[in-house]
Amino acid sequence: MSKKPDHSADLLVTEKDGVVARLVVRGAARRPDALQGFLNAFASAMLSSNACPTASFIAGKVLQRTERTGIFNLEETASRKQSFETALRHARQSSGFPHQGLATELAQLSPYIAWRSGRSGPFASVNFSKAHAHSILIGPSGIETRPDIRICLILMEPYTRFPDNVQTRSKAFLLLSPSEICIDGEAWLRADAGSVFVVEAGQTFAIRCTSQPLLAIWCQLEEGFK
Repeated sequence: MSKKPDHSADLLVTEKDGVVARLVVRGAARRPDALQGFLNAFASAMLSSNACPTASFIAGKVLQRTERTGIFNLEETASRKQSFETALRHARQSSGFPHQGLATELAQLSPYIAWRSGRSGPFASVNFSKAHAHSILIGPSGIETRPDIRICLILMEPYTRFPDNVQTRSKAFLLLSPSEICIDGEAWLRADAGSVFVVEAGQTFAIRCTSQPLLAIWCQLEEGFK
């Protein structure tokens, strides 16, 4: 009997190995100011009354877990990206809240952000392997390493399309740059910087950008944590 194709590949998750990290009660290990400043700005954006309620629900469960801390890794990295600086500059120059403040906080974290490439997939742009990168801010192998949640970045060069991929876990997204999104094969929708939306587990997701680099934040609970 032939093996069925695997349609569950989640291309936003860049590693499969679980990371065992002890979580401690907040206060026992103080979160670095740069990381806490980012979390505060992220919470303001995701829990805003203007945000998608379902996305706020997911983000709220993720943020609730940050009352406990993981293991911190604030060593400066060599994986700097010019497109990241460009995207942050565009976000800071815009008049919108909360992405303007978030860009400022991410700039403080910039020296510690480690970028990695992910896998390609169906309908990706031809330059995808060199034109995109992921980073885990909080989660397995992140700046704050922990096993229960992920808060991550997506970065893409101008005129890049992320491949179609099926989400294994429900994710809440916040865009820091104008983008176009496609969920479950529906029509492409334009989304402005500051947009908050959700992609449910089992749905297909793709995203693309035009003349500006794409920068987005997403978060999810890890498997086994509800």
